[in-house]
Amino acid sequence: MSSLSSQLKSISEKTASVSLDRKARSKIHSRSLLFEPKVASTQDYEYIHQIAYEGLEELSELDSRFNKFKQTLFSDTSINLDRNVQTKDIVDQLNRNIEAFLTLVGPYYNLVPAIKATEWLIRRFHANIHNAELLILTSLPYYQQPVFVKILNVIPKNQFPKIFEWVVGYKDLLKAPPASSILKAFYNDFDLVKFYSMFLNEQIKNHTIYKEQLVFYLSNIVQVLASLSKNIPELNEKHMPVVLETVGLMLLPQKESKYSYSINTDLKLTAYSITSVLCSIVPLTSDLIKSLTESILQDPQSVAGTNLRSTLIVLLQLWNSYQGGIEPVDCFRNLKIENVVSHLSELKSEGFNLNKFLTFYFVSTFPNAESSKLVEYIDLSNKASYTSIANLVFKNSTTPDESVRSSLIKTSQALLKADADLFTTQLKLQDLSIDDLELRFMTVIGEKKEDDDLVFDAEDEDSSINEEEVDSTFDLSTVTVKATSYFNTDNEEEFNSLLATLSRLLTSTNVKIQKNTIFHFCSKVFKSSEVALSFIIRTSLTPAVPLFIRLSAIRYLRIRIKDLANGSTDFYLLLPIIALALSDDSKPIREGYAQILRVISDITSKLHSGKSKTKTTLFLEEQIYGNTKADKRAILPPNFGLFLCEIFAKDDTVKDMTLDASRVNKKFGQVVLKTFFLNQWSLTFWPLVLKWRAWKIVAAENKVGNDDRFFFLDGDIDGYLNKRSQWLEQANVAKVDFFDNFETSIVGLVGGASSQEKNTGKEIEWLCHGLESTSGNLQIAVNNRILEIFNKFKSVDARLKIMSKLVELLLGDDNVEFDPMATLQELEIDHDLFLHALANVQIVDQMPEQGIAKRRRRSSNSAKQAMAKDDINTMASTHLKKLTVVLEVLESKLRKDVDISRPDLLKVLFKILTDLDYLGNDGNLPVLYSQETLASCMLLSIIKMKESQQEFKFDSNSIRADLIVNSIRSSQSPQVQNRLLLVISELASLAPEIILHSVMPIFTFMGAHTIRQDDEFSNSALQQTVAKVIPAIAANGSTSISNEIEFLLTSFVTAFEHIPRHRRVKLFTSLTKTLDSAQSMHILLFLIAQQYAANIGKGKVGEAETVLEFTNAYLKGFTADEQLHGIYEFTKFWNQIPVTPLEVNSDEYQKLSSRPIFGASIVSLTSEELAKLKHQLLSFLISVLEADSGYDASSLKTKVAVVVLDSNIANDNKESVLNKFRNITSFALAGLDNFTNLSKNKDICIKLYEMLAKLLDLLPLNYFVDAIIDSLDIDNLSDTLSIKVARNYAILAGRKFESELSAANIDESVQDSVLSKLLPVLIKGINQNIDVELQQAYLDTFSTIVSKFSPSNSTYFAAHSKVLIESLSIIASDRGLLNEQPEIIISSINAITSVINLMGVKTLGLFPKIVPPALKIWENTTTAEDETSAKLLQASILVLLSSYIKKIPAFMTTTLDSVLITVLSSDLIENEIRSSVLQLIVDHMDLGQVLKSLCTIWTSKNFYQNDNSGNLGLYLNAMQSTIDKIDKKSATAQSTLFMRWLISAFEFRQYSEQNDNKFDNNTVHRLESSVHTCSIQFVMKLNDKSFRPLFANLVRWAVSGEGATFAGNTEISRLMAFFRFFNKLQEQLKSIITSYYSYLLDPVSSILKRFASGDIVATNLRRIMFISLTSSFKYDQDDYWSQQGRFESICNPLLEQLVNVEDSIGKYLVKAISTFVTNVSSEEYNEILVHGLIKFVSNENETSSSTKIWTIRTFKTIFQKMGEQWLSFLPTLVPYIAELLESDDEEVELEVRGGLVRVIENVLGEPLDRYLN
Repeated sequence: MSSLSSQLKSISEKTASVSLDRKARSKIHSRSLLFEPKVASTQDYEYIHQIAYEGLEELSELDSRFNKFKQTLFSDTSINLDRNVQTKDIVDQLNRNIEAFLTLVGPYYNLVPAIKATEWLIRRFHANIHNAELLILTSLPYYQQPVFVKILNVIPKNQFPKIFEWVVGYKDLLKAPPASSILKAFYNDFDLVKFYSMFLNEQIKNHTIYKEQLVFYLSNIVQVLASLSKNIPELNEKHMPVVLETVGLMLLPQKESKYSYSINTDLKLTAYSITSVLCSIVPLTSDLIKSLTESILQDPQSVAGTNLRSTLIVLLQLWNSYQGGIEPVDCFRNLKIENVVSHLSELKSEGFNLNKFLTFYFVSTFPNAESSKLVEYIDLSNKASYTSIANLVFKNSTTPDESVRSSLIKTSQALLKADADLFTTQLKLQDLSIDDLELRFMTVIGEKKEDDDLVFDAEDEDSSINEEEVDSTFDLSTVTVKATSYFNTDNEEEFNSLLATLSRLLTSTNVKIQKNTIFHFCSKVFKSSEVALSFIIRTSLTPAVPLFIRLSAIRYLRIRIKDLANGSTDFYLLLPIIALALSDDSKPIREGYAQILRVISDITSKLHSGKSKTKTTLFLEEQIYGNTKADKRAILPPNFGLFLCEIFAKDDTVKDMTLDASRVNKKFGQVVLKTFFLNQWSLTFWPLVLKWRAWKIVAAENKVGNDDRFFFLDGDIDGYLNKRSQWLEQANVAKVDFFDNFETSIVGLVGGASSQEKNTGKEIEWLCHGLESTSGNLQIAVNNRILEIFNKFKSVDARLKIMSKLVELLLGDDNVEFDPMATLQELEIDHDLFLHALANVQIVDQMPEQGIAKRRRRSSNSAKQAMAKDDINTMASTHLKKLTVVLEVLESKLRKDVDISRPDLLKVLFKILTDLDYLGNDGNLPVLYSQETLASCMLLSIIKMKESQQEFKFDSNSIRADLIVNSIRSSQSPQVQNRLLLVISELASLAPEIILHSVMPIFTFMGAHTIRQDDEFSNSALQQTVAKVIPAIAANGSTSISNEIEFLLTSFVTAFEHIPRHRRVKLFTSLTKTLDSAQSMHILLFLIAQQYAANIGKGKVGEAETVLEFTNAYLKGFTADEQLHGIYEFTKFWNQIPVTPLEVNSDEYQKLSSRPIFGASIVSLTSEELAKLKHQLLSFLISVLEADSGYDASSLKTKVAVVVLDSNIANDNKESVLNKFRNITSFALAGLDNFTNLSKNKDICIKLYEMLAKLLDLLPLNYFVDAIIDSLDIDNLSDTLSIKVARNYAILAGRKFESELSAANIDESVQDSVLSKLLPVLIKGINQNIDVELQQAYLDTFSTIVSKFSPSNSTYFAAHSKVLIESLSIIASDRGLLNEQPEIIISSINAITSVINLMGVKTLGLFPKIVPPALKIWENTTTAEDETSAKLLQASILVLLSSYIKKIPAFMTTTLDSVLITVLSSDLIENEIRSSVLQLIVDHMDLGQVLKSLCTIWTSKNFYQNDNSGNLGLYLNAMQSTIDKIDKKSATAQSTLFMRWLISAFEFRQYSEQNDNKFDNNTVHRLESSVHTCSIQFVMKLNDKSFRPLFANLVRWAVSGEGATFAGNTEISRLMAFFRFFNKLQEQLKSIITSYYSYLLDPVSSILKRFASGDIVATNLRRIMFISLTSSFKYDQDDYWSQQGRFESICNPLLEQLVNVEDSIGKYLVKAISTFVTNVSSEEYNEILVHGLIKFVSNENETSSSTKIWTIRTFKTIFQKMGEQWLSFLPTLVPYIAELLESDDEEVELEVRGGLVRVIENVLGEPLDRYLN
């Protein structure tokens, strides 16, 4: 930008808010965030300041930093501060203040106070102009909020910052920009990214950043970075430096903001997110990763609290992208290992890749005491990570720091475990071995497979110990020894100290001289050989000591034993210890001790193999036995010692034990003199390294039980729980696996088979204490031991104690590490133990007395008072919990098919059932779950006894159904009730005699409660109970099963309304099938029918409908035979209901009243009530049958049809179904006879007939016809009732044929039944005509049946056509069509129509007897008073005519006029129906004849005089359809007649107007439009030759009235009608019809002159004539109007219209003249037209102002169309234009100046003033 441009821009910006114009100032002042511009423009600064100051006050309460602005921007003096007149310094300071405020107000933009305060900056200081960039920057995070739109709106468009121009479009639309637009702007404009990042950096530095800004920046920058992943160079060059600078600022330590508690965390998370995106899309350099890591960790807050997890995640992602080799880096200083480890497990489980980061972190922070904790999360299968860590470990293996060495040991162990081969390889590269490493660490680092390959080198026996080779620099003089034996745990600390000293000494010496070093150490430190050897033995057996040291110790031990063998010392006391050593896992150790064993054996053999007895001393006796009394020392005499040595020292024995350590157990078991060994091993003071081996050996022997374990019982086992912490400490030091080896071994010593039952009690107590130990590991070990040896305890009491302890632990509050319930369920608990366990948890010892099952046991007040006491209640509660646990275990065992079910167990369970009743009722304890579990146990127990197929005897005094019933009634839980019902059901099949006396209460309860439950379990329980109890009753034979079923179903149906609706059908269906439908369905139907009758009687229609819906759905679940059987049995019950009340003492009364389904409620009814009941029961049955009369898949009708018609169904089944029909029919007929003749009841008779009809309707058609034919025969009808029955049957037959018969499914049997049987009977009945309703029913049925046969069946009808024709002649007589009754006529016409549709032309002979009478009947309907009948008659006649039109259209021609008038004038029929009939005429009859008839009825029969416009519309639609379909030849033939019709139709408007405006204007317009459509369509069918003369006739009619049919028409009306038609014709035919104007030219010219002279005044006619001329001019393609004669004929008349044209149609005249000028354009004609027009504007002629204006507009339009072609006439026009411009008439002047002059100037291309001057 040039210097001048810069200066100009600067000046523009400074003065942007300066405006000298009042309107401009007002516009600037009106820009507001709060108010509408109109309101804002009127406000003064004092008012605005007041509002803004209120907002600032509220902001100050939220953030005190706003207070400082009260003295600056919002001070009182600011009201009068105009920034436009201030000095530069003041303006700069003002801008700084505004910027400070805007950056601070950013977080609060969504609050009203912030908008109020910002309003002041905009209104007073014009921040929207001078600080627009910052205003947008601070509000950009709110781009989706209305506040952002408001801020955009106050910034003037011309002052909008260039960098934000992309948002201007949304400012104009006053809508928020979408996120995609924001992202697009950031992506396309790096300057915007940089600009916003710089702004964000300032915000961070000034501590004014806020969360919304960070979210906005993050959401956009990460997408921009991701989108640039394919353009890495640009990303690295431009975006990366900018983004990294911002990230760096975000990562800097921030002061805790008191205004936002989370902003520091938000900054970090934003930086982390950006860093994650960066490292995923672009490879970062090593230095950059290190730098970012250091930046991330420089803030202590990043590694504190919840932030650490996020920090670790970003570091993981960052270092996973690191490309360099593994090396220590100096960027993890602030990251503490202990903090990191706490999150690693969670991060690993979430799938994060930890390896690379942790490897770098490990090598960078190593050595560290906590480093080993990282190793378990590092992928050691990664060779680079493995070798890096291994090399560091080897490098630092000599560290003196104990804590670091511990970490090194753990790390080495992990490395060795991960890959032993690679570990060994890496050691070799460092010239080291595992033994060297162990020596350095002074401990074993892992199990080494190569031990088995090592061979113990016994060395030469004569090899001497050279003490000179030992390192003398190591000072041992300071080492002090106090212990007399290291086989005593009291000297543990001293032993460990000495061992550490020895290890350090050995570490500094060569392996080859370790033996010498040990000798040196022992000689210098220990005062006696015994103490030294006790130390050496223990050292060799300590797993924590490196293997080579242990082997060196064994070598030393072997040499020393040899040295000490002086002929008087016995060493066989060491044999038990050597046996322990031979169980060591290391083969070299075992080999070494095997050599010692041979040495001792040789020494013993030398001493005692001779006959002479040598007196010897026992080596190490005091060290081994300590303070143990002599009588407690089981020391062998020398000869037994020799025997023992011989047994153990055999070559094969030693070899076995050397090869396999586990064989020590087997060899030990063979030793006869175990006491010697066990006595030593059980010494309580021995150290752990000896003890655990001994325990392990004995525990292995005690797997299933062994008395050897009792050696340890009083000492080790009893004291173990107290000494456990000491043992654990020793195990950790000695590197013995405490939990898996040591503790498992001690626990293995307890329990098992034994011959000493007296010790079993102690073991049980110990096991119980172990289960409740504070150590979870001990709990688990004891638990596992119990599972192993539980069934080895013979005593029930012993097992019961363990079981009770497990129950207590399960219920206790203390946490246990195992699942006591799982243990209880795994234990092998037998029948006796369960009896004892259940007896322990019983309260009630005595069963209640047996009696009648009562509703509920009455609670005892004394019992309630006792239970109310806290201690008793607590005890009872505990008892209940224990009981529940035992029952759960019992249930589990029963489900596993354990053979524990016995009657005595069931007896105990019944006692507990009573127990729970007491606890629940008297103690209000929560017994429901316990009851449910108990019920399950009882149920399973009974089932198991049934499955065993054994015979059991039950104690009827203890196992009683009444106890169950009492519990069922007292329980509030449906689950408990259901389970107990299942118990009853199973008990019924196992021991039916037990439940017989409780059947009624059971059924009563199920009906009152169970059946009402809305769950599957209740439903299942109920069905199972019924399924098993009922057969049990039947098998017993003591009572009638039907009575029980009746009682059961009565109970259930009584509760019907309470049963969940969606369960009723399934429940009763299953119940019926369970009870056998033959024995139960009719009972259920009868009971349900009573429910229906009761609801109807009470007016509960809805409930009655519900009952019917249920019954219909219920019956669908059964076969046709089952349903019909149920209905038939139902009718038997119906017959049993008495007609009259019974005597109270009569047998029948007693019999019925005793039956549950009848009862006293029915037998006590009065005669009327009984009749009503019978009536309602029949209504119920009828409704059920009616609902089943459809042909859906599950309906009774379908099922009957399948059985009867399917040839695959057995004949027995068919016959069974038909017999059921006969039985029910017999019932109905017998009932009719009874209630017609004896117990007369008309209502019941009607219902019986109705029921019979519904029943018969279920049969297939041919069977149905056979069933009703006799009842329809007129000869059999003797009384009113029989006639009514016949009528109903006829109606039923009609419906049945209507719904079931179609042309597709008519088979031969149906045709034969109908034509041979049914139709003759119907025709005979019609012919005799004995009753109107019967006659109508027969006719309707006849019509329905015939209509169902299609012409495709006519071949079959050939033999029967005579019957149909004869029937037609009967129907056309006074028996039908000529009858006086409308309903008979209608039915007759329908019957005739069906025959015509079937027989077609064969009915032609009866045409005269049908159509003329039908038309005559129609005429009578037009004057009939009964509109309903008339409408039905008209409809039926139209249907009749339609059938004739379709079947014999040629014969309808003679009556076509009458038919058309009939159809069109049937006002009572809907237009759609009549329209379809008319369309039928058009489709089927000769169109020329149809057109002729249509024209005839209009012109000759004056149809146009019809008073119904709808009829006229139908007529015109028919005319239009006819013209659409007629061919051109037929149209031409009828053209003359059509034109006469057209003229008559054109005169219709005048006819309507002169008849008191018969139709409104809209109706006439609509009809006229239809006429025009018809006429144009007809014209399109004609050619020019045939149309021209017709058109000429039409013109003559319009001009002179020639051929007019209506005397009242006028010239104006004719011309109007003509031009309306002609204009539409012009639009259709365009240039084709232009020449037709020759017929109109003179008349039009004449009329125009008359308009100009004022002789005629008809604006509408004038308008449509202008339109007609315009169309003709426009479509003239053959210079028709350019012919001079025509031009002259029309030119002047047309121009003269300007003289007096009406203002409303002036535009049409202008268009006509301009179109005419365009059409005839030539110099000659243009000259004429110019001068012709000039005279209307010239002052020489007296013309009106209106004339001049329309002429001026005409000129204007012509110049617009003609353009330069008319410029040549400009000199001619200019003088007149000048005159017009000086006209006194202002309107004329304005029209010229604003219209004509401008158009001419546009054409001219220059101002017209030069010409005018």
